[in-house]
Amino acid sequence: MPKSQQILLGILLIFIVFDFFIPIIGEGFNIEILKFSSIYVKIFDMITLILSTIFVYRQVKRKGF
Repeated sequence: MPKSQQILLGILLIFIVFDFFIPIIGEGFNIEILKFSSIYVKIFDMITLILSTIFVYRQVKRKGF
């Protein structure tokens, strides 16, 4: 796997972990900006989705389907 793909995968894994834990922390501590329904969490979800799409596209392009 090329270095750029490794970096993208590392960033993606960090985003997935944050994407999982941030809303749970927001609900647990009643922090309005970090709750599941917050626009910021939804934007973060979309960024994670875009990054994962880019990663999968580049992997399929490199290795084939």
